[in-house]
Amino acid sequence: MSSVFKIHTMPRHSMSWEEFLATTPRNSIALDGIVLGGPRFDPKTNHVNFDHHDSVIREATMCTAMQVYMAIKGGLMEAYRTNGSASGHIYINDDDQDTTLAVWLLLKYKLFENTQGNPIVNRIIELTNRWDVTGGAYPMNLDEDLHRQYNWIFEPYTVLRKSGALAVANEEVMQSNLEAVMSRLDKALMGNAEEIPLDTRHDIIHRGEHYLIVDEIGGNDARGHLFSQGMKAFVSIVAKRPAEKKMVVSIGRRSQYIPFPVPDLYDDLNRAEGLTQKNGWSGSTIVGGSPRKTGTSLPIEQIKEIVDARVASHVKELT
Repeated sequence: MSSVFKIHTMPRHSMSWEEFLATTPRNSIALDGIVLGGPRFDPKTNHVNFDHHDSVIREATMCTAMQVYMAIKGGLMEAYRTNGSASGHIYINDDDQDTTLAVWLLLKYKLFENTQGNPIVNRIIELTNRWDVTGGAYPMNLDEDLHRQYNWIFEPYTVLRKSGALAVANEEVMQSNLEAVMSRLDKALMGNAEEIPLDTRHDIIHRGEHYLIVDEIGGNDARGHLFSQGMKAFVSIVAKRPAEKKMVVSIGRRSQYIPFPVPDLYDDLNRAEGLTQKNGWSGSTIVGGSPRKTGTSLPIEQIKEIVDARVASHVKELT
């Protein structure tokens, strides 16, 4: 890892901006959802939050890695630099593609300051931005070499996610996974990325009005494939936790222009589980999902009934 920045991994934890200021030291950087409230910066304490999930217009907000990259280009490290080297603390609650790439960019910041850059890394950042901003909905040709290299780079994370282990991963597991992916980013930087074919396996469980219910057997690849085939919105089983009789479920739509009222669905699903958006279903206006810490105990048939009812009501209101 880095002797300059200390990484604090806090699985599935989130906090307010005020709590972040009060409980973390100067020169602290929060990434991709651990701090709620959207991007912000306190120049007095050098606390900064890079995020595109909470209190933002998702389609108009860059992904976390792109925000970090642009901040490095804008002189971010001038605020953190002492005697030639930048130092500080990085806080994360997940190690998905966007978060891990953002951490790696912060640790490798000297390679990207001013006019420095790398064409391979630029393509990885842009691909992450397109997919993460849209929840995987950005239409593109999935046959390109870059996508197979991207699959290889982030394979340790996708394997952990598809297995269901990510949903209960502790700090050590998540830290190890972070290191594994960053090691592959190092190889990609040197032009030594390997390739893995996309895994688009999936089962369509239900075809509703304007949306599909899908079992994402192949993970994010399956969702990207379905969007490329015209899917407008989704309810996806991301992982199953049979021992606890729970699932990890994502819901989302291609954009705000699709009549699939994601924020209303959070409320409906939380009501069914006796939860709120603070501890239950939540996310942005276009993509979110089941409670991060617990997953959902709702059976898929009940979720289908809730979603069908809300979509029908929403469509009626629009006509």
